[in-house]
Amino acid sequence: MELIFIDSGLISRGGHSYNLAKTLGETLSRRDMAFRVFGMCALDPSIAAEIGTIPHFTRSLYECVDLTPFEQKLRGLTSILGRGTVSPRSEQKTWRAVNQAFEQDLCALPQDVWRQGNLIIVTAITQNQISGLIRFLGSRPRDRLPRVVCQLMFPPTWVPWGEVSQLGEQFYREAFASAAPLLDRHLFFTTENDAMRALYSRDFGIHTKILPIPFGAPRRQEAEGNGKIRLGFFGDSRSEKGFHLLPAAIEICQRQGLDVEFVVQVQHGGWERQTTEAEQALRQLKGVRLLEGVLTSEDYDARTGEIDVMLLPYDPVTFGLRGSGIFTESVAAGRPVVASKGTFAANSIERNEAEGEVFAPHNAEELAAAISRLIPRLAVCKANGADRAHAFARRHSADAYVDVLLAHAEAQIA
Repeated sequence: MELIFIDSGLISRGGHSYNLAKTLGETLSRRDMAFRVFGMCALDPSIAAEIGTIPHFTRSLYECVDLTPFEQKLRGLTSILGRGTVSPRSEQKTWRAVNQAFEQDLCALPQDVWRQGNLIIVTAITQNQISGLIRFLGSRPRDRLPRVVCQLMFPPTWVPWGEVSQLGEQFYREAFASAAPLLDRHLFFTTENDAMRALYSRDFGIHTKILPIPFGAPRRQEAEGNGKIRLGFFGDSRSEKGFHLLPAAIEICQRQGLDVEFVVQVQHGGWERQTTEAEQALRQLKGVRLLEGVLTSEDYDARTGEIDVMLLPYDPVTFGLRGSGIFTESVAAGRPVVASKGTFAANSIERNEAEGEVFAPHNAEELAAAISRLIPRLAVCKANGADRAHAFARRHSADAYVDVLLAHAEAQIA
């Protein structure tokens, strides 16, 4: 059997996809298991050289299709009349174009990928790929289909441009109905956490297994330097991750005289106005260290290892209950987090599965207040976090990820 990983989001070293591919590659090689990873056709050549990822997919799962200028004018008019939004993005066009491209790209994969004994893993699938996958599987002889396991990474409310989907639920419902003949025999779905599993079971009747996202071995090191408590924000700089809350929250903390330092990664494409404005504001502040652009794995490990508290001010509406690799890494390292109520990270804190502080509503003032509440009890939080870190890390290891895939697929076929 060969494991085939399909990731139409893997293009660079930034974000979740690269870390997943690298970690899995190391683990599967150590276990002497055959595998291939297919990423974007525009894949950074150094990634292909480093971990053997094969460039293939033409459109990313994060891709957006815009309305025509005329359609944008109409949308602007309905917005003025109070009947719509001013987003230039089109859910319908994005869904149609990306699903069609995904189906065509699946057809263009080497034919030996689809051998019956293989295990195909779609590492993240959304409404913009799932229909294309089901059409492709339906076009092939059912008695010779391999097993396909898909990770439902996002809730139906998610769209790539950081708004709330209006059509996602309809798209998922239609896709799951089409998939019915394949479910629990050739096609299986997984989710990262219990909250997402409950959502898809309750709203769509889809039963999933938990497949926790793995990461490299956590490294916790003592902060060096001026002795101040370090609070970090890492990952993509987007409003759905609360990046725009940081300048005002930091200013409030500084006015309160908190003896802390903020370390903020700035990584974005400049397309979101809130993000660019927040970056400009951060550059005017003292006591803030900015880390520019994508970090190498080594730099990321070193910089996060210096952090005492990780800030996860993710938007409970647009980011929702989906998992976060940064949260997982933090808990596995025994590091407390500050998270917004209504996210999976906050739910974990409230269930005493992680250490930290929860804030609501989702604004800068409450984020600063949560930081202020956490600082006096930081030592206790660190001690409690360290106690549970080892077991948590073991459950989220790459070996655990592979074991879940193999056990899940084999059990369902049997």
